[in-house]
Amino acid sequence: MKDRALLVAADQKGSKSLERLIHRAGQEAFDALMTDLLAGLTELASNQYGSHVLESAFVAWAERLGSPTAPPVDPMVAMCMKLEEERQWAGLVTDPCSAHVVRALLLATGGFVNSKEGKTGRGQEAARAGLLPATRKEVPEAIADCRRRVGASLIKLLRHGDVSALNAHASPVLQLLLRILRDCGDHSLLTEACAAVVAEAANVSVSKCEELVGSAAGSRVLEAVLEAAGAQLYGELFTRYFRSRISDLAMGVQSSFGPFLVQKLADGLRAAPQLQLALSELDFESCLGPQSGPSQHVVVLKFLEAALRLRAGLKQATSCVFRALGLQASAQYHQAWPRLLSLGAVDTVDSLYKEGAETQKVQRLPAGGPLILAVLLRFPPETVAPITSGLSKMLNGSLAALALEPRIARVLETALAPSSALGTGRLKLAKAFKGSLKTLGPHPVGGWVCAALWRASLGDTPLRTAFAEELLTVEDRLRKENFAVWKVCGLHQVKQRTEQWTQQQRKAGKIHALFEDILDGSSEAAKAAATTKARAQEDDKIAKAQEDPFVQMLLS
Repeated sequence: MKDRALLVAADQKGSKSLERLIHRAGQEAFDALMTDLLAGLTELASNQYGSHVLESAFVAWAERLGSPTAPPVDPMVAMCMKLEEERQWAGLVTDPCSAHVVRALLLATGGFVNSKEGKTGRGQEAARAGLLPATRKEVPEAIADCRRRVGASLIKLLRHGDVSALNAHASPVLQLLLRILRDCGDHSLLTEACAAVVAEAANVSVSKCEELVGSAAGSRVLEAVLEAAGAQLYGELFTRYFRSRISDLAMGVQSSFGPFLVQKLADGLRAAPQLQLALSELDFESCLGPQSGPSQHVVVLKFLEAALRLRAGLKQATSCVFRALGLQASAQYHQAWPRLLSLGAVDTVDSLYKEGAETQKVQRLPAGGPLILAVLLRFPPETVAPITSGLSKMLNGSLAALALEPRIARVLETALAPSSALGTGRLKLAKAFKGSLKTLGPHPVGGWVCAALWRASLGDTPLRTAFAEELLTVEDRLRKENFAVWKVCGLHQVKQRTEQWTQQQRKAGKIHALFEDILDGSSEAAKAAATTKARAQEDDKIAKAQEDPFVQMLLS
């Protein structure tokens, strides 16, 4: 039976059928098949077809955790111990086929279950971004111990140089290991793993960091370290290596992988002094200048998000952006919206539209411009004066055409949100769309703006009534082409019970006026507090793990 299963798994046609069979097998058949596959793992893992069968087997094994058809535990533990005793981990993680098997094994022992779409589409994008599968199940303690033993073996290989973070096949395994150790709460091993990547004798090694930054594989591992490291190691990396190199890395001078590392660095900032030092080092004019690209724009975006998250350096961050785009003087505020949307390419709202087009269409904009403007709209009003003051010029343009452009539509949604920096300007912006809702409502992009306008009109009964009358003229088309907007706006109630609906709107307006501070209060502070609390708890756990004498001995 075992030999037959291995032959089928290594066959091009047979392996596909076996992959499907694994997920549909009953308990006895699955247990027998899993035992045979694990016994032959070393033979199958390096086979281009057998490796896919093993991956599917580990996914199916994790799917059955916690169910009446619980998977076998002993064969998995025995197989991991055998690989450790025979010192085969180094060969497995550096082989192009078996490295995928090791990753599937790590996910399974962590209880992470890949969705059926995990290898394509959003699942693949999430994996590339370093996100672990959303579904996670409890694993038996024997499997948790097995996971720790596997992690310890891989860390030992990395520390002794048998496996390198610069290896193209080992790199994804190490990235995954760091994230799994973090999410599973194995903080002692996580501390050892991070130190094995970037430190020598318990100190951050600049030469190691240089090697990692210059390599595609190594830079991704360093990204994972920045993401998973505790406050102490992150602080050392920031101070000893990144702080003086932020601008060069962001512009890709030192390495083409530098911008992505700086983005992760911004995500990991924990304290206001770190953020303020980073903002003073970053060259915003270069990052937003004509020679910049999408990677540099995301760097700026990440630092703005860090300022919001830490509720620190808000004025400093926005001033850097406005200065880079020439918006520091009040006489230039009227150019704020077009300059931010186009990142300095145009100065007037009219210039945002294509020339010579029969109908007004928006010209192609850099993706970073609308993203940066949308984040700035979440800042306190006093820190984004060019945006709040420059809104009046924006209202003179053809807003309907702008609302049909996907990127600008997201900006308008943010501008109309209760926590927007525009404050009372939200209502002015909403009123400027009067007469446009019959165009926006049925449109697949404009419909989202239409829904945001409807929500923004709460408390202004005449405006909401005008919006309702507009949408009723295209109700049949709206219900057919954009049912979500029709439902949000409650047009069925407007049409059937006009008088009662009007009274409800007046009551809603009075309630909104009474509790405006609560209903429209900024949610950014609450988000920042929750994130800070969660990160502080994680740092405390890592700090306690580092106090363990055995861990200190390993790190030294």
